[in-house]
Amino acid sequence: MKTHSQHGYTNKQRGMGATIILFTIALIVLVGAALAYANRGGNSAVTVQGSRVYSAVLLKQSADYRDAYSRFVFDGGNGNTMTFNAAGLPAGDLFTPATQYGVYQAPPPQALTAGSPITWLYNSNVLVTGIGTTTGPESITYVPRLTQDVCAQINNQMYGTTAIPTATVASTALATAGTTIDTSPAVGRSIGCMQTSDSVFVFYSTLAET
Repeated sequence: MKTHSQHGYTNKQRGMGATIILFTIALIVLVGAALAYANRGGNSAVTVQGSRVYSAVLLKQSADYRDAYSRFVFDGGNGNTMTFNAAGLPAGDLFTPATQYGVYQAPPPQALTAGSPITWLYNSNVLVTGIGTTTGPESITYVPRLTQDVCAQINNQMYGTTAIPTATVASTALATAGTTIDTSPAVGRSIGCMQTSDSVFVFYSTLAET
């Protein structure tokens, strides 16, 4: 696992803080736009603006989790043994109340297909093509079974395109250690939404790259 100096960590925290502020501002703007379009644009406009709002919420949550993970590791935590549980289990969980590294936030139900589990998931041993080294594992958090519209809007906000890359991995394999996420030709994305080989739309965000 990589080590970081306190100076480097401080700079990283400042950068992440700025990112969170930008996501918050974008979310406020999108909510206002959604309300405005709802008043004049009919159902189709509401659907588009709603997808933008839900995608902004997911991006904001992922930024919060990455920030919490950085604090956890800086404080001596081990990402390989860390748990990611909404209940905030003691000792080693990212959301333990006593340490307050982060607060669990459930994804918006409207961003998911009907009947999907409303939760973020975590895997500390995933290889993301184009990120870090070719052999070093990444820690990721992800949300499976998004709607296609929300998935497209995530990529649109991050990369300026609604195109959704297809991965060679099945969504069920994302929980397995050593799984490789390859979204060629859109490689090198530490955050984004993809369609897995079993036709599931999945939003993922790396918490650490090695």
